[in-house]
Amino acid sequence: MKTKLRITERENPASASLDTKSTREILRIINHEDAKVAAVVSRALPQIERAVDLIVEALEVGGRLVYIGAGTSGRLAVLDAAECIPTFGTDRVVAVVAGAPGSMFKPAEGAEDDPELAVRDLRAINLTHNDALVSISASGRTPYALEGLRYARKLGAATIALTANPDAPMRKLAGVAIVTAVGPEVIAGSTRMKAGTAQKLVLNMLSTASMVRVGRVLSSWMVNLRMNSEKLRKRAELMVSKATGVSSAVAARALKSSGRHLPVALLMLWKDVSPRDALRLLQEGKNPARTLRDAYGEWRQSSRGRKGKSSRSVF
Repeated sequence: MKTKLRITERENPASASLDTKSTREILRIINHEDAKVAAVVSRALPQIERAVDLIVEALEVGGRLVYIGAGTSGRLAVLDAAECIPTFGTDRVVAVVAGAPGSMFKPAEGAEDDPELAVRDLRAINLTHNDALVSISASGRTPYALEGLRYARKLGAATIALTANPDAPMRKLAGVAIVTAVGPEVIAGSTRMKAGTAQKLVLNMLSTASMVRVGRVLSSWMVNLRMNSEKLRKRAELMVSKATGVSSAVAARALKSSGRHLPVALLMLWKDVSPRDALRLLQEGKNPARTLRDAYGEWRQSSRGRKGKSSRSVF
């Protein structure tokens, strides 16, 4: 009996005889296949929405968004988690990768077949029932990713599966299964391509939407960015200046007084309070963005706000 290949391993008719094509033809084939990815992800929006709601629930009780994966899936998870630190000013998005840290730079394919390694890795970061675990596997059958889900379920953590395979075993292990069935790759089995692109899009959505929901974004501004470079310091100064009507020099001084904490600097200028009082207001509020938006509204109604800004809101 002929064994049925899972979709992530099948050959793609569009790339048959690829080695006989010109450079332009190869690129057109790849680009044509890549163009299908966003539409596939859009069909998974209901499941992505449910996943975001679970993640937000975890974050609101002090839990974390934890990614687990191997190979390309794991590396993409690390990329997303790492970028959440400077973008949203949070370390509550964590990535666990089979064979890390070495596997980040060199293949360690054998690590993905070790289910016990997943348990050890999750214990090492002290995964708890308050966390939300997103297990990522294009095939949906990687032992490392599957065992991560099983362990998280035993703890009572929220469980989310992200796969490109509609028949993935991991679907049955997760509270929410996000399936991005992008079809066969241009290079059969090379899931770093369309499947990886779909994973990147979904991870962007999961982390970004969750951070917006818990108040770490104001309008479209990354108000919780960490100013660890000259570029980010200038971006913060521009935001403060635009939101309060002060000069760049005044904005820079406010940021320095705030300890380079952008929301504190904004509250200092909008409410005319000390850094300590501004920080207290943030800590007392349940949602930082809501606290900032309320303060901005009050400021615009005040004589200082009417004098410092036009009638048009920057948010």
